[in-house]
Amino acid sequence: MRDSENTKVGGMRVLAQNNFQIVADSRGFTLVEIIMVVVLIGILAVSVVPKFMDTSAISLQGGAAMVAADIRYTQELAMSTHAPKTITFTTSDTFYTVNSQTMNLPSRVSISSGATFTFNSLGEPTAGGGSSVEIQAGSSTKTITVESYTGRVSSS
Repeated sequence: MRDSENTKVGGMRVLAQNNFQIVADSRGFTLVEIIMVVVLIGILAVSVVPKFMDTSAISLQGGAAMVAADIRYTQELAMSTHAPKTITFTTSDTFYTVNSQTMNLPSRVSISSGATFTFNSLGEPTAGGGSSVEIQAGSSTKTITVESYTGRVSSS
């Protein structure tokens, strides 16, 4: 009597030993092969997906926040130094000036409608109050407005 016996059933090798049958199927994938495929798909996804995403909306949102913050900064600078301070936006540029210092907008963002704001020592706009600046990225635009008497800055 034999303890183990090798036979073939339907293309698979069947090992019989001590009344137990073990089916050895050589048509599957190993764990190492599966992990390597998952790792390669992950690497491709990380490198390819950002190229298909449109980041202009994110750049526009960041640009609007930056412009509003710099207008407020100019206003606060005028109040703290007790001297008029100016911020200038020129149409079709990708930068603007704050007291002769150039500030760059995020990539793909430009000024679509310019203005100049001058604030006095009380933070009131002496020039440009009631005006707005429009920035654009692609077909989307954001408007940053400075109110006439209060100098309140809002974005929409």
